Amino acid sequence: MRADLAAAEAADHIALMGDQDPGAVSVPGVRQRAGAQAPVCTTLTIPAPPSVNKLFANRRGGRFKTPEYKHWLAECGWLIREQLTSVGCDPVPGRVVVLITVERTNLLADCDNLTKATLDLLVKMKVIDDDRFVTATAITWGPMGNRQRPKARIAIMPAVAHTLNFHPSPDGATGGWFLDAPMNDGEV
Repeated sequence: MRADLAAAEAADHIALMGDQDPGAVSVPGVRQRAGAQAPVCTTLTIPAPPSVNKLFANRRGGRFKTPEYKHWLAECGWLIREQLTSVGCDPVPGRVVVLITVERTNLLADCDNLTKATLDLLVKMKVIDDDRFVTATAITWGPMGNRQRPKARIAIMPAVAHTLNFHPSPDGATGGWFLDAPMNDGEV
């Protein structure tokens, strides 16, 4: 764990710069310059989270998780376990930055209502230590892929200096985050 913290502190000294490169390499939810030295990043794809308004119900005796929320947690749990073992994704310890892109199916929905369920899931699945260690989040609506089953793409990175650029769609209803990673020039 101390080695991870030392590496994160050393990475703080790397200047993250660069222009948008048309030859960039994409990973789910994040795009990075070709030939760039990428920071440790775990990316996951899960079904779109329910709105915070649909997570809990009040009944006599207190608040309870809704059946929709329980089903989403169970399904995502299996998907994340599979991605962590088969794709080679790793949990990201310590302080983190989380980027979330959710396929947009409704122009009336608020994207900020999707953050809580997503962060709580990452903690439950031990992808991150605790949501109190989330230093920054960025959430965006992405273009619609499947109206019946929209997806969320999540990128989790150590909380070090990052340069992110947001590029909206022509109508501004969706967009994407682009990460400019440092070039590997041997500087630490």
